[in-house]
Amino acid sequence: MAALARAGTTHTRCDISCRSRRVEWWVQQALPEPYCRTGNLGTDSGYRLHAQLVTSTSGRPEVAYDPQVMRSAWIKWARGLEHQRDLAREMRVFTQSSSYEYVRFDNGDNASDPLVKMYWKLKVTQPFPERWSVLIGDVLTNLRAALDHTFWAAALAATGVPEYPHRVTFPLDSEAKKFRGRKDLKSLVTPQFWELVEDVQPLNTDPPRRAPLESLRWLSNVDKHRAVHVVGRMAFDAGPIILDPDGKYEILEQERVTGEVADTSVVARLKMKRPNKPGSLNVYPTFQYSPSLQVSEDPAEFVPLHVAMDAMSEAVLHVLVASTSLLGEQLPGADTLEVGMGHEAVAAEYAGVVARFHRLDGTVDHVALPKDELEK
Repeated sequence: MAALARAGTTHTRCDISCRSRRVEWWVQQALPEPYCRTGNLGTDSGYRLHAQLVTSTSGRPEVAYDPQVMRSAWIKWARGLEHQRDLAREMRVFTQSSSYEYVRFDNGDNASDPLVKMYWKLKVTQPFPERWSVLIGDVLTNLRAALDHTFWAAALAATGVPEYPHRVTFPLDSEAKKFRGRKDLKSLVTPQFWELVEDVQPLNTDPPRRAPLESLRWLSNVDKHRAVHVVGRMAFDAGPIILDPDGKYEILEQERVTGEVADTSVVARLKMKRPNKPGSLNVYPTFQYSPSLQVSEDPAEFVPLHVAMDAMSEAVLHVLVASTSLLGEQLPGADTLEVGMGHEAVAAEYAGVVARFHRLDGTVDHVALPKDELEK
């Protein structure tokens, strides 16, 4: 460690090179004020944080911002995508197994009923792995941390080390009154950065619970303080029920369930007039589902898991790109974030967006659907 030096009327620079965060903060506490220093913090972690501390008018140290502090936010975001990639890979493998089936019930042999009624129930033979819940928590933790690290970087750039570091966070509010009360956080950053923070608030979305960052806030809090998130199933309308021979039967009612389903849930119903003469009928329903995630509590809403993951990571990416620009830093290359070619594994068409189609001959096709196509 280099020698320490007191600062005079002009800030004399003293160089300190530290190998761990604990040593760095110990050195800071040991230095007399006023002083200044520069150092390398966290060199073992793969990035360098350079800071110059000087005494502020309030008597607490301030840090002159070095752009590389945003590196912390970027690698947190990248780590979240790595967990998302792992989740997508496991989802793709899981869809190749026979984890569920559809069981049909009907009254075809009850000739006294003038109507033929049938319905299909979902039977889950293999539940989703609990590990998925843990991976989702890892994604949420890293994405939320990326936002908090971004605000910390902006605070260092504008006003230095906050007086109450444990209170520093990237605010995410769904109520205007609560956001207006964030004066302590507003005073830590520049007006330009606070304008960005204000622009991305969930309260700007109608309703706020539909904002991806509000989903991130709620999901990460539940994961941290309550329990892991259980992956559910969401059914989609994949088309009408096909009858063979067609045109010989009068269909009175046909229902194809959409939304959240579970084991033993009814997923389709069919009602038609009973023909005058007995005979045989082939019925071909088409079912489609996606793993789902609850994204709000009041009311409880569920969305496809891949949609939630993509929306949240993209919303955080927007904040990081805008913040990096405001703080005068260059955007990192994909290769420096260790996502590189692996990044395509979290693209919509590879992120577990797989529809299973049962053909008339009994074969099953797995079709990857891009997010845009699924939302049509």
